Amino acid sequence: VPLPAAEPPLGVTIRDFGTADAAALLEVNAAAFAAHPEQGGLTAADLDERMAEPWFDPAGLLLAVDDDGSLLGFHWTKRHDEKHGEVYVLGVSPAAHGRGIGRVLTVAGLRHLASRGLEEVVLYVEADNTAALGLYSGLRFTHVPTDTHVQYRRGSHEPQPSHETPRHG
Repeated sequence: VPLPAAEPPLGVTIRDFGTADAAALLEVNAAAFAAHPEQGGLTAADLDERMAEPWFDPAGLLLAVDDDGSLLGFHWTKRHDEKHGEVYVLGVSPAAHGRGIGRVLTVAGLRHLASRGLEEVVLYVEADNTAALGLYSGLRFTHVPTDTHVQYRRGSHEPQPSHETPRHG
């Protein structure tokens, strides 16, 4: 399924994560997920632990940075295997809402995963997160029913139910 064009707003740059970005990422994550106890409570130690995982790819942790250097949002992708990836975490600072940052970051992350040869991407989202649901359905993700969470899949194959435990909202 072809990806739509999604150019960053004027003055916004999309770039890869660097270790100097860790504090800003944690700050945006806390603000973006303030109502989500698990994800909103991500600590520096948690971030270090995830970055030590074999699946971590700094090129797959994309940042939207304003021309003043402030971090507006991030899209952390994850590779599961040779064909499957994940929108692991998409977080946008509440101060940047309404600027199209989530869409730009999502498309950039999907392009990154596609450049790695991945054919299918999954994500998990809370059923009451209407903004995220609108974003993902607008990018042609399809719903895969689960017991308590909403999972979406985008790719060349028909969706199959997943039994993975959702980690993020």
